[in-house]
Amino acid sequence: MPDLSLFTPLCTFLGITLNELFAGECIAEENLKEKADDVLMEVVSNWLGHDKWESKKCDTANVLEVENVSKLYKNVLAKHETEDNSVLAVNDVSFQIPYSSFVGIMGASGSGKTTLLNLIATIDKPTNGTIRISGQNIVDIPEEDTAEFRRRHLGFVFQEYNLLDTLTIYENIALALTIKEIPKEKIRPMIQSLSEKLGISSILDKFPYEVSGGQRQRCACARAIVVKPDIILADEPTGALDSHAAKQLLDTFAMLCREYSATILMVTHDVMTASHCDRILFMKDGEIKGALNRERENKQTFFADILKKIEWIEGDN
Repeated sequence: MPDLSLFTPLCTFLGITLNELFAGECIAEENLKEKADDVLMEVVSNWLGHDKWESKKCDTANVLEVENVSKLYKNVLAKHETEDNSVLAVNDVSFQIPYSSFVGIMGASGSGKTTLLNLIATIDKPTNGTIRISGQNIVDIPEEDTAEFRRRHLGFVFQEYNLLDTLTIYENIALALTIKEIPKEKIRPMIQSLSEKLGISSILDKFPYEVSGGQRQRCACARAIVVKPDIILADEPTGALDSHAAKQLLDTFAMLCREYSATILMVTHDVMTASHCDRILFMKDGEIKGALNRERENKQTFFADILKKIEWIEGDN
């Protein structure tokens, strides 16, 4: 979910609501001209914040290190606090992800995989444990600085695309670069090169509602990778796609890791989707129950291995 509070200054200056902004509400030209400089300064300042979270060169070979992470949720409706009123959504989870790898987290609904992804995304904080991204312990980041950290270090690909319908495909991708103050003359060649790799160069002038779901999801990939994040977090990214579009997206993920040195962590419940990863972590009842590395296996063999692993986990636990 994007941080919509960033657009509050824009709405305040223009005298419209957030819903009107994203619906493309007509804004009086004189009002826009009068407030343009103030709007731009306020929005960019809010988005960029300070420079405290600039990327740091890290000695570790891992972009992500999760150590003994647990998340306990308390039942706020309970009258008396007891152990029975708490839910241990993530239980003592530890793993590492090297740079330029494509890792999947598999599990049924309620297994804790989405909660774990939210902890890594700084959307929530763990009850115990540490999470390091490029050497930085993100658990220690103050609440008011987490949005800034996400913008500078994380990329996101969601099932729902999360594109702005009032912007073209090109403008959706360019927005992240503009906010990072990349010179305008550098933005177009960057987007053109990446869009050709992703097969969306012919639709850059179209709006999201004018293209297919698969094309929108590849646009979301371009938006995520173009700012060179430390890691891309993908939450059920193929959930709204047909089988052909899903395969195209997963091939795109593999290409981004191979040619752009991207690191991708993907949550999925689908075996076919998981078979495209280099490594799979299996979650059940908030715990990592096992892992599989693809090695040099083809997708068909890895698919069969995943099914066997799931059968073993379900039967053994």
